[in-house]
Amino acid sequence: MINKIVVGYDGSEHAKAAIEFLKKLKEFNEAEIHIVTVIDLAQLYSYGVEIPQSVFENIKKHSEDELKKVVEEIKSAGGKAVAVLIEGSPADAILDYAQKIQADMIVVGSRGLSTFKGLLLGSVSAKLVRESKLPVLVVKKS
Repeated sequence: MINKIVVGYDGSEHAKAAIEFLKKLKEFNEAEIHIVTVIDLAQLYSYGVEIPQSVFENIKKHSEDELKKVVEEIKSAGGKAVAVLIEGSPADAILDYAQKIQADMIVVGSRGLSTFKGLLLGSVSAKLVRESKLPVLVVKKS
């Protein structure tokens, strides 16, 4: 039985497609769904520019607002949802969180690897599939 599902959510159309697909599963009404958004500060710092604290606060506020919307959407559809905001590397943070709460599966949206950097580093969904000990459902945007 699937009791806990971790959903990696970044607000993209791919992540929204993953939520929509999840609503169609039997487990949607039975499992506790943890919507996880990860703020990657290292990615911001990698540009070598000093980033004001207000920018971080705006990113955090925006992420919290997006999470609230998704949690309400899930609850309105009959699901049980928890909002989680984490700082770190997205795939690693999602894997660590899923292990910490003893999740049964991870759900994420897919993304095309359109940039050279993406081809070198791989996407979050690809890393989750490679490194997770849990089942990972990657949902393609239709």
